[in-house]
Amino acid sequence: MIKFMRILLFLFVVELGFCGYLVAKRLSRPLPVLPDAEFVDPLMMADYRELASQAEKGSSKEWVKLGQALLGQGYYSYAENCFRQAVKNDPTDGLAQASYAFCLERTGRTQASTREYEKLEPLLGKKSTAFANKKHLLYATGRNYLREENAAEAEKKFRQNVDFQPADYQLAKLLVRSGQAESALSIIERNLEQSPRSLNFLALQAQALETLGRESEAKQAAEKVERALEIIPLNFNTELVKPYSVRHGIEKEVEAYNHLIKRNDMDHLAEKLEEIFTLLEDRPMPQYKATLVSMIEVEFQRKNPERILMLIDKLKEHGVEDADLLQFKAGAYILSGEMEKAVPLLQRVLKMSPTIEVHQTLANYYEQQNDTEKRDYHQAKMALLYAMIAYRNNQLPAAEEAIQRAVKLNSRDPQAWFYYAETKRHLGDLKAAQTAYKQCIELNPNHGRALRELERLTAGKDASD
Repeated sequence: MIKFMRILLFLFVVELGFCGYLVAKRLSRPLPVLPDAEFVDPLMMADYRELASQAEKGSSKEWVKLGQALLGQGYYSYAENCFRQAVKNDPTDGLAQASYAFCLERTGRTQASTREYEKLEPLLGKKSTAFANKKHLLYATGRNYLREENAAEAEKKFRQNVDFQPADYQLAKLLVRSGQAESALSIIERNLEQSPRSLNFLALQAQALETLGRESEAKQAAEKVERALEIIPLNFNTELVKPYSVRHGIEKEVEAYNHLIKRNDMDHLAEKLEEIFTLLEDRPMPQYKATLVSMIEVEFQRKNPERILMLIDKLKEHGVEDADLLQFKAGAYILSGEMEKAVPLLQRVLKMSPTIEVHQTLANYYEQQNDTEKRDYHQAKMALLYAMIAYRNNQLPAAEEAIQRAVKLNSRDPQAWFYYAETKRHLGDLKAAQTAYKQCIELNPNHGRALRELERLTAGKDASD
C-alpha cells in the first residue's frame, strides 16, 4: 500500500511539473495585441483573430503576416509590435526589419526608425522590396533627417544615393534652399535629360534660376511646368502598404469585385456588389460610398433608372452629393426619357466639374432642339477642353487645331482666346499670339495672365525695334 502511494505521489509530482512547464511555456509566449475594429469591419476582425492565433503558435513568418494585415489598415502601433517580434524571432528577416523601421517612422520616432533602417545594411543581399534595398534605405533615412531638420545629415544620405531620382530631387531642393543653386542646377539638368517632362524637376529648375537672377530662363522653365505631367515619386508609403490593404476584410471583397469587372457581366457584378453592400451594414467605412457608386455605375449599364435614383437617394441620406452623382442622376432621367429633368442637372455639373462628355450630351440635345447657338456653345467648350488637354500634354499642333475650332464656334470666350494665344506663342507665331491676347483682354479686362503675357510680348517687340 505504501509503495502504491509513493508511485501515485511520484506520478502526481511528474504531472504537476509537466503542467507547470506547459503553463510557463504558454506564459512566456508573446501574445498579439489587436485593435478593436469590430464595428469598423467585422470581417477584418475575424481575419485578425485567425492571424493572431497563427502568430502566437508560429514563427517570424506568421508575425509578419499579422503585422502586414494591421499595417494595411493603418494600425501602425499594433503592426510595430508584430514586426518587432518577427525580428526578435528571426534577426535575418529583412522584410520584418524594414517594416518595423517603417512603423517607427510613421509614428514619428524618426531617430529610432533610422537606427532600425541602418540594421538592414547586412541583410540587403536578399530579396529586394520597398525600403529593404540600398536605394530605398538611404532615401528613407535621408527623409528621417529632413523631418528632424538635420539638413547636413540628410544631404549626406542623398549624396550617397546617386542616380536615384527621388534622392536627387531632395538633394537639389536642399542645395537651392541653402544658397547653392548653381550646384543644384547640375543635378536638375542631369535628371531632366532623363525625364524632360518631370513636373518636379522643372518646377525646381525655375526656382533655382530665379534664385540666381536668371529671370528669362526661369520664366521659360516655369512655362514648361504647365505642360509637364510626369511626377517623380517622392513617397513610397503607398507602395509598401497598398498590397496589404486588399488582403483582408471588406477590402478583399472589393478587390475580388474589381477583378470581376473584366468579365463585363453586369448581372454578376450587380450580385457581387449587393453581397458587399450587405456586409457593410451602413457602417461609416470608406468602402460604403465607393460600393454605392459602383452599384450606380453597374445599374446605369443595366439601364435601370429607378434603381439608380434609389441608390443616389441612399447616398444623399449620408450627406454625399457631388458632380458625379448629379451626372448619374441626369443619366437616369435620360434613360427614362425625361430629358427636361436631365438638362438642368447637367448644367449644374458643368459649373462644378466641366467634362467633354457632358458638353457633348448637351450639344446633341440642342442639335435635336434646333438651337444652333447653344449647340455651338457646347461644341466650342468641347474643343477648348480638347485643346487644354493637348496643350498640357505638350502636343501643340493638336492643341492648335482644337483651339482654332473653339474660337471659330464661340468667339466670345476669353478663355479660348487665351489658350489660342498661348499655343501660338509656344509655336513661335508671336504676332498671332499678341492679337489673341488682346482679344482675350477685350472680353475679360481682368485676365491677369493675358495682361502679363501681352506686356512681355510688347516689351520684347519694343526692345527688338
